[in-house]
Amino acid sequence: MVAKEFIIPPIFCLILLCVAVEARPQEILIVQSMRIKPYAEAVEGFKGALNARFREARYTVRGSAEAASYLRERRPDLILAVGMEALQKVKRFSHVPIVYLMVLNPSAVLGDAGNITGVGMTIAPEKQLTLLQKVLPGARHVGIIYDPRKSAPFLRRAQNAARGLRIELLAREVGHPREVPEALKSLKGVADALWMIPDTSVVTPETTELMMLFSLDNSIPVCAFSAKYLDMGALMSLDVSASDMGRQAGGLAARILSGAEVSDVSAVEAENPSLFVNGAVARKLRLSLGEEVRGKTRIAN
Repeated sequence: MVAKEFIIPPIFCLILLCVAVEARPQEILIVQSMRIKPYAEAVEGFKGALNARFREARYTVRGSAEAASYLRERRPDLILAVGMEALQKVKRFSHVPIVYLMVLNPSAVLGDAGNITGVGMTIAPEKQLTLLQKVLPGARHVGIIYDPRKSAPFLRRAQNAARGLRIELLAREVGHPREVPEALKSLKGVADALWMIPDTSVVTPETTELMMLFSLDNSIPVCAFSAKYLDMGALMSLDVSASDMGRQAGGLAARILSGAEVSDVSAVEAENPSLFVNGAVARKLRLSLGEEVRGKTRIAN
């Protein structure tokens, strides 16, 4: 008896191939600058936003040699760089899509890399000024101290937003923290508020203390970029949750893992900022907080 040859129909082969491809879990290498709670929360938010299964390998910067070895041996579908140091370590791997997270000033290290996108920690200046105006509706002259080498693009956007809100930005350039005292002195008697931005040439432990003393001595409220400055004397802050930023990054990663080119997945800024107001500082500065602000903010006492 002659055995009959069994031929698999081409369409069945195609179905089997698709099933095999779909069954492969997405492989993501997670490189963290350090192991701290906000980074862990950001990573959990990232993972929660991805509905696909994936294998993950976690490395700190101290394990960057391991990460390099891993990348030589196999090619993950995507790298998640959590923190500035992690981004600096992996940006040279141009053959793998990279999404960054928890990076304060990504443009300082990215250059023209075409395989990198992510979520910056800076809140859009338009949102910041709108919320500042809600807390301080009478603030028409807002002081801002910045280093043009680090914050010029942000300042340009802030100036455009300020014009639309009928706010005049009193911008003071510095190139080093030692120039901050003189910049503050020039704002005395002319600024209604001081807008503190995350510029490392401006914000140091020493200059922060100086800004808070300046605020108290001159009754000029400080609008900061993190709630930690409320305890130091800032009137208000705008914060974003690490897990929310992680979810944003997960959304970007999902598009890339679904086949989108990284160059078509634009980097984004942190969304959904929470407004915090220090009630004790408001009382010291004899500021009256409106009903709308009280209804929408968490008041620290």
